[in-house]
Amino acid sequence: MKRGVHVQAAVACGITSKGPWRSSKTPGIQQALNLNYLKSEGLYSLRDGWIKVPYPNG
Repeated sequence: MKRGVHVQAAVACGITSKGPWRSSKTPGIQQALNLNYLKSEGLYSLRDGWIKVPYPNG
C-alpha cells in the first residue's frame, strides 16, 4: 500500500495462491513494481540491453 496500491488490490495480492510468476501479472503487483521503481532499485533492464545489441553506440 506504500507504493500506491489500493487496499483491495493489496489484499488480493497477499492472499493469492498463485506462484510468483503468475502473480507478477496482476494489476496490484504491476502498479507497485513498475519499471521506474525497478530501475531506481538498480535492476538491469533486459529490454535496454537488447536494444544495445544492434545499436551499441546509440
